[in-house]
Amino acid sequence: MVYLNFKHSYEIFSGKEFLMAPGTIVLKFFISTLVVCLTVSGAVADGLTFQRQVAKILDEHPRIASAKHTVRSLGQGVRVAEKAWFPDLAVTGSRAYEDRNNASGTDDTQLNSNDVKFTLTLPIYDFGSKQSGTKIARLQLLQAEKTLQLTKQSIILEIGIAQIGVSTAIEKLRYAKRSLLNLKKQTKLEDIKVKAGAGVSTDVLQAKVQLAGARARFEASKGILANQEHRYRAVFGDLENDFLKPRKIKSQIEDLPETKEEALEVARKNNLQIQSLSDAVSISRTAVSQVQSNTLWPKINFIVDNSYKKNVGGTLGVAQELVAKIQFTYNFNLGFSALNSIDAARDNFSATQTQLDDARRLIDEAVSNAFVAYRQAGINAELLAEQSELSGAFLELARKERTLGKRSLIEILAGETAEINAKSDAAEARGSIASTSLVLLSAMGILEARHLELE
Repeated sequence: MVYLNFKHSYEIFSGKEFLMAPGTIVLKFFISTLVVCLTVSGAVADGLTFQRQVAKILDEHPRIASAKHTVRSLGQGVRVAEKAWFPDLAVTGSRAYEDRNNASGTDDTQLNSNDVKFTLTLPIYDFGSKQSGTKIARLQLLQAEKTLQLTKQSIILEIGIAQIGVSTAIEKLRYAKRSLLNLKKQTKLEDIKVKAGAGVSTDVLQAKVQLAGARARFEASKGILANQEHRYRAVFGDLENDFLKPRKIKSQIEDLPETKEEALEVARKNNLQIQSLSDAVSISRTAVSQVQSNTLWPKINFIVDNSYKKNVGGTLGVAQELVAKIQFTYNFNLGFSALNSIDAARDNFSATQTQLDDARRLIDEAVSNAFVAYRQAGINAELLAEQSELSGAFLELARKERTLGKRSLIEILAGETAEINAKSDAAEARGSIASTSLVLLSAMGILEARHLELE
């Protein structure tokens, strides 16, 4: 069989059809083959390899770009939190006109005044508030980095599923078209026999029934391929990679666990969703300490004030004032709102802990289901491959018996339909092995771009 892919059209030519084709069809076949070969060669030369296309998507995908910006933003937040212990310099200046009515016995004054004040504030102790803030900032950065990796894993899974979906749909369409062509040819031959008085009219009707079913399967396969191509285009964008569509993804057997328990153990250590929620629990726990420090304890600072005044306060001339002091500030709401703030932080911690516990249960379920689906896909593929081989052997024997008059046309048509459908189902099962293996790797948290390897 020769498979051709040219401008989104997928054509099948069997060796028998080629030998029976008229001269013009043969010429068109050679011309088409030459054009397609040149087109595919040019595409391979000008396009990116599949691995480079995957790398390009992972580098430029909007969701990944957004996650990278979040990481950079939170990285700056860590720097801000770490610099909270640096002193702050405040500069205050004013220019005013003062008209003072002084006490009896003292002349009134009307002066243009100027003053400038420099205040240096150095934090000394805040009962752990800034330390908690720095810890929260670092945890948020770690959480964002894990979210970035989780986003990459989801995109890798999308790429793999899209490639598997479109390649499987192409193969199923190929089998559906082959079935349709075979039934068209057989129906036409039987119709000729009936008109010549050598055939049975009921065989023609049954062949037409089979033909109608084959047409329905062919149209359904075209619709499935159209949907898969929409998904493929959504994932790959405008990359010039149509020549790669028929290629299948290899199943990464070497990285898959042997047992469900092993899969669960790996997932509990590596699943990024669990790790991200664990960071959220740590953040909310630290936030409780930070709220307690901010609401229950004072702030102690070392402050230096240096003021330059001219004609201020009714005093003519220039004055300078320098004050160095240790100051504590304690703000307490008499409605005891501090207790409400602490309770809110504790409830938030309990909520995140509950979310983590629930996520662990859901991840265990997802991994278990993915493992069962992968194993079942392998069993189905073996059984369907066996069915395909048996169907082919039966059809070959039935055709020989047909020439001896021991088989009816209906049995041959049923055998051909069964063989092609079995091959189509086997192709889908092989694609299911690859897709379920990727889903399992993703649920375990170890899916990487290297797992997207074409056969």
